[in-house]
Amino acid sequence: MRLTPMLATLVAAAALAGCAGSPPAATDPAPTAPPAQTATAAETAAAASPVAGCEFHRLEDAAAVLNVPMNPVPKTDEVEPGSTANKFLSCVYWSADGTRYANIGHRAALTAAGAADTRSQFANQRTADAVGIPGLGDDAYWDTPNGQILVLVGDDLLLVSTGVKDAPAEARSRDDTTKLATLVVRHLPR
Repeated sequence: MRLTPMLATLVAAAALAGCAGSPPAATDPAPTAPPAQTATAAETAAAASPVAGCEFHRLEDAAAVLNVPMNPVPKTDEVEPGSTANKFLSCVYWSADGTRYANIGHRAALTAAGAADTRSQFANQRTADAVGIPGLGDDAYWDTPNGQILVLVGDDLLLVSTGVKDAPAEARSRDDTTKLATLVVRHLPR
């Protein structure tokens, strides 16, 4: 499956909505946060073990960046089900009040063809107004129109965003997203 600019946007929308099926149509209601559960500072600190399907994105990272009480249960989604070339998962941690989120899409190559496609998608997503982020992964940039960072680490691609529920992509914080991307990259095998 090709990761086009439109698909990258839909991946983020599906992740934020927590869909297990196809991405939402443009007329779907705003994404919903999971039921409120609050992690205390001790629970957040103790959550060093990653959640299955979300090993690349940890509660303590989301909590450190958003700096608010967090729902300790992430919403996860397989973005390219049935793909034999790549495994593409999304993982979203929401604040306890359901207003803020930390979202990671992780596309890992399973084959040489998948690795080539991931690299191609990383390059093709880069627009003229993209802003490079030196020192993050093998290559990284802020995708201005979509308010997210794309990070290439070996044959893995991360799509990273942080934000406020129902706010437009342009309102997303590049600084917070960069902090989250930096933390998540540390959890990827090299």
